[in-house]
Amino acid sequence: MKHDMNRLSLAIRLGLTAGIFAMAGIAQAQTAQADNPPSTDQAKPPSKNDAKTLKAVTVTGSLIRRVDVETASPVVTLDRSTINNSGKPVLGDVLQQMPAISGNATNPQNNSNGGGVASPLLEGGDGASRVSLRGLGINRTLVLVNGQRMANADINLIPPDMIERVDVLAEGASTVYGSDAIGGVVNFILRKDFKGVQFSLNDGISSHGDGQRRGFNLTAGQTGQNYSITGGIDYNKYDPVLGVRRKFSKQQLYLSSGSVVAAGSSSIPTGRIQLPGSIASQYGCDINSSGTANVTLAQGNGSSQSDYRCRLPSDTYNYAALNYIQTAQKRTNAFVLGSYDFSDNLSVFVDAFYNHTVSSGQDAPSPVGTGDGLIIPASNPINPFGVTFSQNPIAGDPNSGYNFQTRLTGGGTRVHSYTTDTGQINTGLRGRFGQESSWTWDATINYSHTKRDQRDTNEIDIPALQAAVDAGANIFDQADPSVSALLKKGVDTPEYVFTQATKQVQFDTSGELWDLPAGTIQLSAGALYRKQSMKYTVSSFAVLDPVTTTCQILQEACGSPGSGSFNVKEVFAETLIPLLSEQPLAYSLNLDLGVRTSNYSTTGTTTNGKIAIEWRPIADLLVRGTVSQVFRAPNLDELYDGRTLVQPTLNDPCAHLSAAQLAQHPAACQYVPPNWAGNSPAQVNTFYSGAATVDAKLKPEKGKSIDIGLVYDPSWLPGLSTSVDFWHIYLSDTLTAIQGDTVVSSCYNNNASPYCSFIHRQDNTSRQPGQVFLINTPVVNLGNLSTTGIDYTLRYKIPHFNLGDMDPGNFKASLSSSYTSTYKNSATPGEPGARTINYAGTYSQQFGNISRWRGTVTLNWNKGNWNAQWQSRYINKLTALNADAAISGVNIPMASVTYHSLQLGYAVPSIHTRFDVGVDNLSNKLPPLIYQNGANYNVDTATYDVLGRYYWARATVKF
Repeated sequence: MKHDMNRLSLAIRLGLTAGIFAMAGIAQAQTAQADNPPSTDQAKPPSKNDAKTLKAVTVTGSLIRRVDVETASPVVTLDRSTINNSGKPVLGDVLQQMPAISGNATNPQNNSNGGGVASPLLEGGDGASRVSLRGLGINRTLVLVNGQRMANADINLIPPDMIERVDVLAEGASTVYGSDAIGGVVNFILRKDFKGVQFSLNDGISSHGDGQRRGFNLTAGQTGQNYSITGGIDYNKYDPVLGVRRKFSKQQLYLSSGSVVAAGSSSIPTGRIQLPGSIASQYGCDINSSGTANVTLAQGNGSSQSDYRCRLPSDTYNYAALNYIQTAQKRTNAFVLGSYDFSDNLSVFVDAFYNHTVSSGQDAPSPVGTGDGLIIPASNPINPFGVTFSQNPIAGDPNSGYNFQTRLTGGGTRVHSYTTDTGQINTGLRGRFGQESSWTWDATINYSHTKRDQRDTNEIDIPALQAAVDAGANIFDQADPSVSALLKKGVDTPEYVFTQATKQVQFDTSGELWDLPAGTIQLSAGALYRKQSMKYTVSSFAVLDPVTTTCQILQEACGSPGSGSFNVKEVFAETLIPLLSEQPLAYSLNLDLGVRTSNYSTTGTTTNGKIAIEWRPIADLLVRGTVSQVFRAPNLDELYDGRTLVQPTLNDPCAHLSAAQLAQHPAACQYVPPNWAGNSPAQVNTFYSGAATVDAKLKPEKGKSIDIGLVYDPSWLPGLSTSVDFWHIYLSDTLTAIQGDTVVSSCYNNNASPYCSFIHRQDNTSRQPGQVFLINTPVVNLGNLSTTGIDYTLRYKIPHFNLGDMDPGNFKASLSSSYTSTYKNSATPGEPGARTINYAGTYSQQFGNISRWRGTVTLNWNKGNWNAQWQSRYINKLTALNADAAISGVNIPMASVTYHSLQLGYAVPSIHTRFDVGVDNLSNKLPPLIYQNGANYNVDTATYDVLGRYYWARATVKF
């Protein structure tokens, strides 16, 4: 049977069919309502006569204080019981399993690959979890706490015991929340009115006997007549898991010409040593066209030429064995939530939390050689070959310029240690304008600060390593402990410190304007000022020199400092206008209008609006639709990040051209001679950076978000609720780091291209005129992106029943699914040869996992002191793009995956204690392989489980 016809896939299809039949039952519902009015315990929207008797609240996705739970915004809510039943100590593990989340998220399964990566904001290995709604990327998903944005969008920073529920809105919401809310928002709603003391212990371990996690949390609170205070501390620790502990990740797998090869790096501890044919011939090596061959250490200490043999293609180093598939991490959280009522019209509140995370990723020891500047002279006593190993021939030394490459195992594995401290406080006053007034107001101050200190242990310091080799450290024989001790002097620990802060003041007010026949017009309006700043510092010896493209340590770990800030002033308003109420085919009809004007100190002013319709032809059915403008202003990293070296392969269009042809492209082909052979080597240097680093200007991404849906809560079938939503999001001028090929081709096709200044070639005074020595590839506005799909949910609280004399208990079932129909990207619109690619149903390095179908089915049961939950999560099959290392354009299939989890709980009232146990990935499902296609572990760690079957237990006592 095909992969996509498993039980969960079938359940999703049946659920959608059930939704269609539910819509068809509207006529029956109208008749049933006429004959049998809804009972008082059936959930139905309040009429205009009883709305004022209920407490209005601000719902996620709107500024209006509402009584209605269901509005024009398609919000999915995870309540405390859902979070508790998952058994997850951190919120990231819960949120990232939702069907609306896809693409390239980050989590503790993503290992770090060292310092100096493209973005200091988005490093892996720091224990963070960040979400990507609709696959649009973590920068286009806004994370909120009680409606206030977090400076650090790592959802693992938030203590789970602090949360009452999580609202996930998977549509654009720029008019409500401003920049970044394009794919949607994740809003963590905090607990209120907690009384007593609660203490919990948890533990867990995989069926492989590794990946242990353990922790505790303590929460205490008190509520009085005019005050409430809750506080707590939380601690959890995760053990690291090496890739070698799992069959799929114990070695890097390559798909080459249709064959799967278990391979590794050609940089090996015994050396890849280039020798002239006159020496290499004694080993029987095949001499190449340059008259050289490679050998490696076979025995002994390397002091004699007889210790060596020819290097074989099978001589590789398994670096994957030393990578983590789960990073080591420890978190300590503390929080305080409080409020005090001075009077009926005035209160003060404070929401504050602090997180301290220590985590680490790990990589194999560094490869190093003459290409990094290392020189081993022929005169060095450790060198038995009588030739000099150097990157280039040395003047006066005819036997120089031979390559030497090794893996510095004597220097130790590279450990990337992170210490992250984050604090956030949101405080202020709220009240109402008089006892009889409907108008309320809030005046708030929001401050948050994050500092992340990254230390990369055992990064190679080239001058120090050179000194150790010159002093006699036998780099040919790293197996000798005494040699390793000397080589340890050739490594250092660069430090990269990233800080960011947000300061915001806001005032808003809400209330009623005037009455219409259908109800009262409501208005919410406000203004805010926010300043965001960042600073990134790098150890002096690790700072990238833009002239030499090197630093004192290996290029891969070179970084650049950066700093900057911006401020934004915003005014916003939203109004809800009731048009019809309790009319034939119009139980209610509301119009929701919103607008926000944002003035950024970096990009100027943008105004965005929305229009939403809420129509209930009958009380049981809500027809909703929202069209809103969305935008994302450039973030601090995209503006101010310093230079980072990248070395792509460049297809230079200026090669092999005549003088007449070159004359037609003077900007792109400056200094290129006629019939030029092309760049040597083909891999050139490019500098990723923020736009400001190269004096470029950015503007916001802009687009539209459309959502049209139905919500049906049939009164003729109590306990059932179902919804279906069509969504479409379109973006233009997307903010992205431009590629070197795009820079050159754009300038080649248009001499007036703004990217021409990014190209730097050797001039006519050089020995290699026309050679590209540097291309700036900063963040620019370039590209269009759109995605379309359908969400479907079904929730059913099964009516209580008895089986004879036996009470089976209470049951609830739910289905949540998301189907991505299109995910289209045009990387270079307007450029010759530009095309639009639909990534729906594919895995790619750029966009990650865009599976068409994702869904979860959950069944809950409780009876007396017992409760249980079964959950099944489904990810549809997809295609991995460009998966063959040897043949371009080869795609391979990835199988669908279904995960099952179980939870069982029992409460013991006499000792105020509850016990929970559970199993995740019950069937020990393995992730599908994608080989070397952008995956260090041969799999997509952002989407699939890598630990396998996992057991957990928790004990909770409440006083």
